[in-house]
Amino acid sequence: MTDHGKRSGDAATHHAIAIFGGTFDPVHYGHLRAAAEVAERLGVSDFRLLPAGQPPHRDSTWAPPRHRMAMLELALAPHADLSVDDREVQRSGPSYMADTLASIREQAGELPVVLCLGQDAANQLDRWHEWTRLIERAHLLVMTRPESEPEYSDEVARVLAGRWVEDPRALMDAPAGRICNVDVTCLAISSTDIRNQLARGRDPRFLLPSTVLAYIRKHGLYRDACGRAASPEA
Repeated sequence: MTDHGKRSGDAATHHAIAIFGGTFDPVHYGHLRAAAEVAERLGVSDFRLLPAGQPPHRDSTWAPPRHRMAMLELALAPHADLSVDDREVQRSGPSYMADTLASIREQAGELPVVLCLGQDAANQLDRWHEWTRLIERAHLLVMTRPESEPEYSDEVARVLAGRWVEDPRALMDAPAGRICNVDVTCLAISSTDIRNQLARGRDPRFLLPSTVLAYIRKHGLYRDACGRAASPEA
């Protein structure tokens, strides 16, 4: 099982845990660049990419959890300031972030915990399981891009009112309960497009790490991914 402990990079200054969840099916440079930029802005000692085990919004992922875990570990191997958290793929049943944050909060004690999510996901916050518990157990950091606009429901806007901070490092002053926007570089890369390219026999090199692409080819992943509906991804 992957170690949930701290992995520190040269720029890490705050003892805190940041979580960036997703299916990572497969992981690509859009995910990795966003993670690197947010980790740098936060300056946290422990930044984790957390693959969903069984996403509640879909029947299954394209690649099984063990393959998505392996691809993430390959992608992050050169980067000591980023790590993989495997608790959702180890847990049975739907992967609810509220449960995941409860587990992380138990581990973290009074350390700040930051949940990083994209604007599209944040716009649908009230559709998440026990969504109000997210802000009780962690700060929210919304990764924004020029094409993404905030469209919060009235209920979400009410719950988040008064919790906003301008500087992401202000999240380090409390265990949970605040929200902040951070602009990240927009890379026009998607897992859906990569899967479709692979299914059509095209070469998606330079969209994802070469080690990940070699793993996909070795295990014959995504060969049947073309022409079927796919859900939006981070």
